[in-house]
Amino acid sequence: MTTHLTADDLRELLGSELTDPALVLDEGRFRVVGADEVTDGNRAFVVLTRVELREQLPQDREYTDSDLELRASTLDSTVANLGG
Repeated sequence: MTTHLTADDLRELLGSELTDPALVLDEGRFRVVGADEVTDGNRAFVVLTRVELREQLPQDREYTDSDLELRASTLDSTVANLGG
């Protein structure tokens, strides 16, 4: 079963109450973790942080569901291409 990055994953990242949250790909699943969970040894691939996501969303207006869907689609393709 292939896991796809969705706008819901990005919403979870934006709304996270964790310290410096990041969206990671870990054992074939996307999940949001706090900065303290991201280490060289845990084998999770960091897709992006909340700070990075906010920088990629529109700065001159409120972001929309379409903005999140487009960003998710782009990130999903990028991650898929890294896998081979």
